[in-house]
Amino acid sequence: MNTFLFVHGAFQGSWCWDQIKPSLQQKGHTVIAIDLPGSGEDATPPQDVSLESYVNKVVTTIEKIDEPVILVGHSMSGMVISQVAENIPDKIKKLVYVCAFVPENGQAISDIASGGPKATFDEKNQTITLMEEFIAEDMLNESSEEDLQLFKKKIRPQPVQPFEDQVSLTNERFGRVPSVYIETTNDRSIPVDLQRQMYATKPFERIYTLDADHFPFYSRKKELVDCLLDIAVTER
Repeated sequence: MNTFLFVHGAFQGSWCWDQIKPSLQQKGHTVIAIDLPGSGEDATPPQDVSLESYVNKVVTTIEKIDEPVILVGHSMSGMVISQVAENIPDKIKKLVYVCAFVPENGQAISDIASGGPKATFDEKNQTITLMEEFIAEDMLNESSEEDLQLFKKKIRPQPVQPFEDQVSLTNERFGRVPSVYIETTNDRSIPVDLQRQMYATKPFERIYTLDADHFPFYSRKKELVDCLLDIAVTER
């Protein structure tokens, strides 16, 4: 059995994985989901949040686990799991990008994504807050009304600094960690064409395709779990 460590995307928290965790646990896997600094229930002031603080939180969590983990990152956290793999490659069994950013060395999210989410900027707190119509139309466009309302209830303003911070990656470390990508073909937040441009830059072991929006842990729960279970049984 494996240990899955889930890292959420922007505006979210560990809660976003709640609906798929039980299915993995029922198969005997250990499942850990964390709140990044300034997200979920973490009380770090947004002005103190950076990509480095995200990475440090994940590294600290992994170092407490006895075995290498399957590290899963959604959306923004493709940047986070990439840097974590660079820092501690021997502690990662596999990287799993769920419609996530795949950076090249020296890139930030702001270098990859054009425009970004439709959001309002709070200069004092250095955060952005999603606009209501964008959530339903461009993010959870294939998810249920129940999941949409849950998402709206739980999201928080997103610290902006992690979008500007660059990763530092090498082929010798990050490049040797086995990776898979789960693309989402009905994604309006990170369109599938952009996903494919990004994952073409790295030799992924396998590409999984889901006819899902940007939140497959809502819109395609079973299919996402099936992908993760398949990843877990595939030899490194």
